[in-house]
Amino acid sequence: MKSESERELDAKLEAERTLRDASPERRWEYTVLRLGTKARAELPLNELGAKGWQLVQVIETDGHLAFYLEREVVPIESDADSNGAPPD
Repeated sequence: MKSESERELDAKLEAERTLRDASPERRWEYTVLRLGTKARAELPLNELGAKGWQLVQVIETDGHLAFYLEREVVPIESDADSNGAPPD
């Protein structure tokens, strides 16, 4: 059984987690590139890398390679401005 202070700490941590999840400081998006096992991956991976994508994992499945990539979603300046004024 938890003490009162442990329950208060749990409630505080849950409230912080809920707030963070509602408006995270960093956001990510993901994509998957699928190529046959004999295909050359350099060109499409370099093209995606030039667009900000970072390779995080590769798996072989069902006769092809799946390249999992991620990149950070950068907020548009006007979206980040809370008062709606245009950016400087």
